[in-house]
Amino acid sequence: MRKFLSSLAIIFLTVIIFSSCSAQQRVDVNKYPLEVLRLVNIERARVGLAPLTLARDLTASAYVRAKELPYKFSHTRPNGSKCFTAMPQIGHVLGENLAGGQSTPKQVVQAWMDSKTHRENILGKNFKEMGVVYYYQSNSKYKHYWVQHFRG
Repeated sequence: MRKFLSSLAIIFLTVIIFSSCSAQQRVDVNKYPLEVLRLVNIERARVGLAPLTLARDLTASAYVRAKELPYKFSHTRPNGSKCFTAMPQIGHVLGENLAGGQSTPKQVVQAWMDSKTHRENILGKNFKEMGVVYYYQSNSKYKHYWVQHFRG
């Protein structure tokens, strides 16, 4: 009986330790946009540019686009219109970055910085605001989707 109780205690402790490790490894994807903004502003500061601010309306338009990406991964929307038709037409300078497959903010910002055209948007001196969204769809090609909308 003592051996059985000892084994049961070891199993119980193992489950508790495993559960607490798993809980520590969980990520709050709701914090991804702020982390992308932070990383983007680090890149901008490296070249002497002012930080971008997060704009709710651009985040909303980025979300519209992110939901479209699993069906058509393109700057052209599924209805054939340009990506900018999803954005509020408040600013004169607009930009869009898309990414698929990266599962963390660090990975996606690095991928964008490694791409000439995406880097140009991130380091665009005329841009003042950004909206950014992470979207996950398990039954799609890339599963992880990212959209940045910029406005100057």
